[in-house]
Parts: sequence; structure tokens; C-alpha cells
Amino acid sequence: MVNPMFNDLRKDEEVLTKENIATYRGITIKTLIFLAISIISAIVFGALLWNQMRNGQLQLLIVGTTVFGIVGFISAIIGRSRPRSSFSTGVIYAVCEGGFLGMISLIGEMFYPGIVLMAAISTVVVFFVMLAIFASGVIRNKSKFMSFAISLGSSVIILILATMLLGLFMPAITNSLPVIILVESLVTIYGCVCLLANFIEANALVQSGFTKEYEWSCAFGLMISILYIYLQILRILMIILELAGKNN
Repeated sequence: MVNPMFNDLRKDEEVLTKENIATYRGITIKTLIFLAISIISAIVFGALLWNQMRNGQLQLLIVGTTVFGIVGFISAIIGRSRPRSSFSTGVIYAVCEGGFLGMISLIGEMFYPGIVLMAAISTVVVFFVMLAIFASGVIRNKSKFMSFAISLGSSVIILILATMLLGLFMPAITNSLPVIILVESLVTIYGCVCLLANFIEANALVQSGFTKEYEWSCAFGLMISILYIYLQILRILMIILELAGKNN
């Protein structure tokens, strides 16, 4: 989703110098730090889950996904409402989301070897494609685009809720492959739109001369979008490979 934390960004009253003004380099480094923490967390908790599964115990999967989901959600809410806390909340989110993705990735890799690498490469490709689109200047009216992103996010949430509600009465429809692919595709497209919105916000942050501490809030937003896109691509690949397996 579009990261509302940027809406509360304000210039500090202190005198700004070149040393304490946010830069693209600083945002990039901090984003990579968050992603590195997520990857390490994914490896650690993925290994723990693997050991649990070898022993026939799946309690870690159930407890882990629940705890990571709740703590990650809370940390994102706090980080979005309090930009100055983005470093601490970002680290917590990176650990929790990394652990969650590590568990999901391990399960996907067990059923479809090579799918994690495919999802990771696809995520990198999507990132640079979105960056190229942003750099090309195609998005000229930034305010209208942000309004579009918010509207799209609201529509996706309504679509997901409607699909879940419909599934209670007509499970055959919501469990159909075309409906699943349609929903997953729209959710993935929304993730790409969010990434573009993050680039717009990062550009505004640097151009407006915010202090370097706000680089963490910008990096937090980028991390959320990147991990979100990875998860959605992983889900779509699992659906496609499952379909291919049935046809064979």
C-alpha cells in the first residue's frame, strides 16, 4: 500500500547543511540495510522451520506466521504515523516480514524447486522497470498519480473483502483459477504502483531538503513495497506452476 508516513514529513527548524540533508545515496544505502536484515531473517527462520519439519513438528510455522504478521503490522502502523521512529520500527518489520517470507519461501521451494530464485529475479526486474518508468518522466502530474494510487489501493482492498465474502456463499467461483489469477494480478499491479509512489516521495524528500533522519522513513516505505511485490510474484508463480503440473 502507499506509505502514508511520507504525508507527515516536515522540514526541521534547524539550519540545514549539506552534511545533514537527505540524499538518494543515503536512501539507497538504508533501503539495502533493511533488505539485508530481511534476507538474514528469512534465512534464519527458514532454517529453523526446516529443522522443525524434519522432526515432524509444524508448530513453528503456525506460531511464527501469526506472530510475525501481527508484530509486523503493528510496527508498520507505528512507523507510518511516526516517521522519526522509522529506524527501530523498520528493523522490527524487516525481521518479522523476513521471517514470514522465509517460511513461505521454504514451503514454495519444497514444492517447486527454483521458484524462490525466479521470484527474486522477477522482483529485481520489476524494481528496475518501475525505476526506469519513473526516471523517464512519464509520470508528470505527481499529485494525480498519488490520488490514483490511493484510489487503487482502496479498490483492491474492497475487491479482496468482496472476494472473501463471496467465497462464503459461492466457493466454487472464488476458488476458480481465473478469479484467483485476476485478483493476484491486480494486487501485484498495485504493488508496482506503490513502488512508483515511493520513488515520487523519495524524490520529493530529497528535492525539498529534509534532514537525513527521514531517509529511514523513505527506506522503510521502499522496503515494504519491495517485499510485498516479492510475495505477490511468489504467489503467482506458485499458481502458474501448480496449473502447469495439473496439465501435465
